[in-house]
Amino acid sequence: MFDFSRVDWAWGGMMTAVGMSVVFGLLAVLWLLLWVIGRVDAAATERAAARVASAAEAARPAAAPATVTITSQDALDDETIAAIAVAVIKHADIRRKQAAPEMRTVAPGSQLWASRWVAVGRGLQNAPWRRR
Repeated sequence: MFDFSRVDWAWGGMMTAVGMSVVFGLLAVLWLLLWVIGRVDAAATERAAARVASAAEAARPAAAPATVTITSQDALDDETIAAIAVAVIKHADIRRKQAAPEMRTVAPGSQLWASRWVAVGRGLQNAPWRRR
């Protein structure tokens, strides 16, 4: 039998402390490294954005004259508004009918008994075994 009185508990405790210190020390170094990289990257991004903004400001052309003029809100007659409304409604109906078949890969209900996995159910398959 093993003699527990001869176990060197101090050595075991020291090895545990050293091992945990190494792990958490390396995690702290990694955290510090990522923090420094984030700071450097943010500064570089800000400098690049400032350069792009100054270049865009310098390259901005003079304001072009307006090409579209709206005389009134009632520029469209009733027939044109009705035609636009009918086209929008028709487009929505067509897309509504096509949406499900476009997105489906198989017909609904065609794979209910496709495999034993589906027949038994994933919940039962993933449940832990129980003694009866």
